[in-house]
Amino acid sequence: MARKVGSSVSSLLLKNAQVYAPESLGVQDVLVAAGKIICIGKELSGLPVDEEKMQVIDCDGALLTPGFIDAHVHMLGGGGGAGYGSRAPELTATEAFMAGTTTVIGCLGVDTVTRNVMALVAKARSLRERYLNVYCVDGGLDLPIHTLTGSLREDMYLIPEIIGVGEPAISDKRSTQPSLDDLRKLVADVHVAGRLAGKMGFVQFHLGDSPSGIKPLLDILPDVLIKHIVPLHFNRNPQVLSEAPEWAKNGGYIDLTVPLYPPAYKLGKSVPDSIELLKSQGVDRKLLTVSSDGNGVSTLFGKDYIHRFPLNILYNDVKIMYERGMELGEAVSYVTSNVADAYGLASKGRIEAGKDADLVVMERDGLKIRTVVSAGMVVVDKGTRMPPTYGIDV
Repeated sequence: MARKVGSSVSSLLLKNAQVYAPESLGVQDVLVAAGKIICIGKELSGLPVDEEKMQVIDCDGALLTPGFIDAHVHMLGGGGGAGYGSRAPELTATEAFMAGTTTVIGCLGVDTVTRNVMALVAKARSLRERYLNVYCVDGGLDLPIHTLTGSLREDMYLIPEIIGVGEPAISDKRSTQPSLDDLRKLVADVHVAGRLAGKMGFVQFHLGDSPSGIKPLLDILPDVLIKHIVPLHFNRNPQVLSEAPEWAKNGGYIDLTVPLYPPAYKLGKSVPDSIELLKSQGVDRKLLTVSSDGNGVSTLFGKDYIHRFPLNILYNDVKIMYERGMELGEAVSYVTSNVADAYGLASKGRIEAGKDADLVVMERDGLKIRTVVSAGMVVVDKGTRMPPTYGIDV
């Protein structure tokens, strides 16, 4: 029995699902109420909810995983780096949900002139009203970082959605060429801001193609905690990918970006190939995360040949890894539990009592997305987006 978003449902029971939490739990029922996972068990009965108002979805052995977390999304629209015609439109909740993504971390990019943190927070709140879980970051490619109040600490303390900084560029000709002291002070500031606000606090650093690679980040490690640093785009070229194991040996997370592979990115390596290589080099797979750079824009060939990165590329790489023979729980961990751990999102990324009810049901054959639950609401049912009550989608 399907109900549209916003209808009067007090709870949801997903029955007969092959649960990957992301570890395999076998066939289970999962009860959801008030946006949370209430309990998990076999053939649940005597439930502590009003069964008259309970929605029941029989998964019939389909695969149930946590909702995907995409930690690097240009939700205001990426691009702009090749002139006015290279700007992407804003993200819609529907695009995320149809890709199995239930949580995003939104960021600014190269354009911090026409896009700002106030608009980013407003967009986050708009998407949250459509049941997409959204966080955002101060920043942009340039330094000093862009904020809403004029202070990173005040932003993180006063604005629930702001949980860190992203994505100041290093080792890139487009960066503002920050000094080591600039980097050191920024990471130290986000550390204290996080402590004040009860958040982890992190800086996502954009890694470019300059020969310095990740050396600037390694150089500041004696003075700052590595858990507050998440470098992005490790798979963009052979040099930074070769430096990834050293970063992991220090306990750092390695984020891989889906679209950075040939032929468009001639020096890059695909996410599935990069993960296979890094594991063969002894990198702990729990330190690997994957993000889409979603709604960003490639301007490699000028504005007449731009293309936008859709959010479903994250799901596509999970599917590729699974089709290559990777156990589903592992494939999903790179976009769920590992990401939640990297960014201190304690209520996300796992199917567990007390966690947020963000779930994806996929067909056993081909991993076609059947049902998506976000913030406890069924937002995709039988492969179809459940219509918003607002009449528009943003």
